Amino acid sequence: MLNQSFNESELIRLITFDDYKKYEGFGESRRKTLETLNKISNKINSADFIVSSVIKILNDSNEIFSLSKVEDDFALRKINDSLKRFYKVKQADRNLIVNQIIILLQEAVPMSIIKLDLKKFYESIDRKWIIDKLRDDALLSARAINVLEDFFELSEFTSFTGLPRGIGISATLSELYLRDFDRKVNRLDSVYYYARYVDDIILFTTKAPEEILKEIKEKKLLREPLLFNDKKTKKYEVNNYDKASEKELNFEYLGYKFLFTDCCKKAKNEFTDKKIEVSIAQSKVNKYKTRIVRSFLDYLKNGDFSLLEDRMKFLTGNYPIKRNTSEGTILYAGLYYNYPFINDKKTLEELTIFLRKIINSKNKSFGTKINSSLSNSQKGLLSKYSFLSGWNNRKINADFNPERVKLIKQCWHND
Repeated sequence: MLNQSFNESELIRLITFDDYKKYEGFGESRRKTLETLNKISNKINSADFIVSSVIKILNDSNEIFSLSKVEDDFALRKINDSLKRFYKVKQADRNLIVNQIIILLQEAVPMSIIKLDLKKFYESIDRKWIIDKLRDDALLSARAINVLEDFFELSEFTSFTGLPRGIGISATLSELYLRDFDRKVNRLDSVYYYARYVDDIILFTTKAPEEILKEIKEKKLLREPLLFNDKKTKKYEVNNYDKASEKELNFEYLGYKFLFTDCCKKAKNEFTDKKIEVSIAQSKVNKYKTRIVRSFLDYLKNGDFSLLEDRMKFLTGNYPIKRNTSEGTILYAGLYYNYPFINDKKTLEELTIFLRKIINSKNKSFGTKINSSLSNSQKGLLSKYSFLSGWNNRKINADFNPERVKLIKQCWHND
């Protein structure tokens, strides 16, 4: 039987690396940590407890929510943990999906590819349906369901009927809401590969894209009120046997750009593999460029060269983010670990050239200001940072503590 209580022995399993910096009382000693968790447990178990410390910020026209009270955070964390265990909810593995797409695209066989996006994903999920399902299934404790229901009824969420972005439990509940859709699309006869990463969907099929989309619509596979974002729907057909009229196709998915052809090749009556190019998606390249520019603009304001250099080190390198407690291994992020499947490195060269042009530019107002604010030795230090070598060498920058990372990212918000 799964223990759903909010006592300290259950809550201690949910402590993350970030908690030691974010909340007081964690990490000083085991005794102090247990005392802190006992206080948190007592607050959650009190009869009048309600998750109420909601903070709302606007990010790219989306409302993002967070929690400021430690007891609110741990209450939802524990419920989320129980949900994942009861319903065996697991978010898709981005690296696994990308690797599978590469393998499929290499096959020079006739295929159709459909890329779909769910419109206003979190905001369109019916949270009343979720509460009703949790009550009907009777797996989650009544106490946990009541805490969750009271949370959803807060005034901060009255403007929409969906799930709040930024709250960890929303990701788990969204997976639960889409589970039926995932299964039904996977079972369609002509679909031989289907993947969804949050609201980004891709499928490979032997039928024409229009036929599959019509089938999904007519069978009402997508639960209301969810809708596809028609503007982001992309369709590709690989069925060309004429090498003379071969066309290049490309699409972006999960931060990557995939470049391939529409040709189907045969060698001795058997289909042969073809080469595809994998690079960083242009949208992500643009984000890197924006962060470079904002870093230099911030330097012109504060004159902190050490911070500017750390930002370039951060952008072009890799760094540890947390320890996987179940395996005892350290997890990494950064340029290489975010994009390990690149085989076309032109975008890395493009970003390196972009950075060096800013460092050495003497044109226009921005370039002149940067040039005059940096000494030759400082320009030399910055010029050693390269996106290409950072990816190739997989260099790990282990000297970024959480406070420094927060400061590094400060000028990049909303990019």
